[in-house]
Amino acid sequence: MNDKIIQYFDEIEVRLIESLAVASYQVIRRDVSVVDGKMRVKSVLTNGDSFEFFIYMVESNRQLVLEKYSFHWQNREGRLRVRMDNAPHFPDLMNAPHHVHKGDKNVEALLEVPQLLSFLEEIEKKIV
Repeated sequence: MNDKIIQYFDEIEVRLIESLAVASYQVIRRDVSVVDGKMRVKSVLTNGDSFEFFIYMVESNRQLVLEKYSFHWQNREGRLRVRMDNAPHFPDLMNAPHHVHKGDKNVEALLEVPQLLSFLEEIEKKIV
């Protein structure tokens, strides 16, 4: 088991518990090995929206690296508000494969790899 990844996943769960925007959450998957870890969570927000994420972390040169991710926020009617991911389906965007979907039709490049807890903070600013 990788202690750095375990600690990071624990920090995520603490933030979900403490967040005034999160009404409830369910850990769907949390697997940690010596070199990597995967975490998938579904949550219901206090305004009825939902927030789901998947992260796949690896430790490389003593640093945690976010290899694959999807942060998905949708309203209570099921309409996408924001999703950040690094699926390779927009190869022509700057800094591909990192991109953000804003609503159903707008896709933009992400110039930096997003951080899950920063994404949660943005949600909190908009609904708390």
